[in-house]
Amino acid sequence: MNLPTTEDRDPLSIGLSKRSDEDVLSLLLQRQKDALKATEAAIPQIAKAAEALQSVTVSGGKIGYAGAGSAGLTALADCLELPGTFGFPVERMRMLYAGGAANLLHLAGTYEDDEEAGFADFQKSGLGEGDILIAVSASGSTPYTLGTVRGAHSAGTRTVALANNPDTPLLHQSDFPIFLKTPPEIIAGSTRLGAASAQKAALNMISTLVALRLGHAVRGHMVNLVADNEKLRQRAYRILQDLTGCTAEAAAEKLQQAGGRVKIAVLMIREGFDLEGAEKSLAEHDGNLRPFL
Repeated sequence: MNLPTTEDRDPLSIGLSKRSDEDVLSLLLQRQKDALKATEAAIPQIAKAAEALQSVTVSGGKIGYAGAGSAGLTALADCLELPGTFGFPVERMRMLYAGGAANLLHLAGTYEDDEEAGFADFQKSGLGEGDILIAVSASGSTPYTLGTVRGAHSAGTRTVALANNPDTPLLHQSDFPIFLKTPPEIIAGSTRLGAASAQKAALNMISTLVALRLGHAVRGHMVNLVADNEKLRQRAYRILQDLTGCTAEAAAEKLQQAGGRVKIAVLMIREGFDLEGAEKSLAEHDGNLRPFL
């Protein structure tokens, strides 16, 4: 029987119970590395998806994520991390997860079989023309996820798809398909292993490239963060000192005046702007700090 790669069994999985813990762990790690190589092969596709995401971001559009099960959790992680890491507005983020928030603790599989639920969730999401939906499915044929993509097409929303099997409906139906050719899993069908590693890497690459192009990451710093706890305040102080050469005291003072916004504090220190002047000047440069540096 010809099985999808994500359901096939790795020949090296035979006899694992007779091998040492160290041998099994080494094999698991090697398969993770093999999965990441699939991400490297998909860089041209990932670049196109990042360009589309950047376009939506610049124009003020919303970003949606969709998925079920392990793939949905990978998508959810990226959705939750973007605001904190790169300052993307929370109100412009959407997450479509099979079964909703109530299913996050138990991951009941029945929800992923409902394509109409995916379509309905999209219709309730508020996504439309000028927005983008990133759909993730290891198999590339998850009905719920396909339903969200169908909803996106009906609303004029562009779609990015990540899948680990070739020639699948999700890849064929998306505007920016990303095929991650990961090897069979050590535990057949357990796509939270290699397939998920490749998905996470690809999503990290997309969002980080967009952040760099938009000036949200400058000289290795996440300058679009808003310091709202002690850890982030300490990080913000280091960023301000590195980018402006100011003292720790000046960094603390200006960050407080800027309401924890690193970019605003940088302009207040480097350019001598007051709060209003810094906000206006940054807005005139579409929030991009790089021209000032």
